[in-house]
Parts: sequence; C-alpha cells; structure tokens
Amino acid sequence: DSAKIAMPNQDAVSLVAQATFVAVGLGIPMAGYAVMYFDFRRWLRSLQRAMVVVKQYTRRANPYVPRDARPPCLVSLDLQIGCTEEQVMIAYRRKVMHCHPDRGGSIDDFLQLQRHFEQAMYLARNPG
Repeated sequence: DSAKIAMPNQDAVSLVAQATFVAVGLGIPMAGYAVMYFDFRRWLRSLQRAMVVVKQYTRRANPYVPRDARPPCLVSLDLQIGCTEEQVMIAYRRKVMHCHPDRGGSIDDFLQLQRHFEQAMYLARNPG
C-alpha cells in the first residue's frame, strides 16, 4: 500500500488534453474563417462603392448617340433625335387621339404608345 505513488487522476488529464486538442483544432480554423468573412464583407463593400461610381458614369450616356438610325420610340412618334419635351408631348397627344381605347383603338397599341412616350421623354430629358 505504501508503494502506491500519488498520480493525478488520468481521466482528468486525458479530458484536459482532449479539450485542448479540440479547442486548437477547431478554434484556429474557425477564427480564420471569421477573419476571412469580415475581410470578404469589406471587399464587397468596396466593390459596391466602385460599381456606384461606374453606374453614375454610364447612366449619362445616351445609347442612340453613336447610331445613325432613330430609336423606335422616336420613329413611332414621328420625331427626330434631339427633340424637346414639348415636341414629344405634342406628338404623343396627336397619336393618342387615334389609338386610345376610348376612341376605338387597340389596348395593345395604346400601351405600346405609352412605352414609346416614356422612352421618348427620357431621351428628351437626357440628350447627352
């Protein structure tokens, strides 16, 4: 009996070792993923700011400027490129008298005229 050496509880030592192994084995990769996630979010925010800047530059461009032909919205209203809002409004009112559903026109033709009117007004407001 006196020959027994006082050893710490081996089960407690193995539990501490296992807990340390799990903490290091899972903790370090999880910390890496967390750092990567926050860095990725920062990168996305910077990309979004860059896209806003690019969008502001491309919004000013008129897609019909380099073309020789008039866009379909101006053709349907019998207008030329560079027309004013007032000219678009006069042409729209002239056309709507013939194709409005209340005057015997087709609803599809009227809706198409509405779309062309909105596009022509956009072109008149943004000539550049």
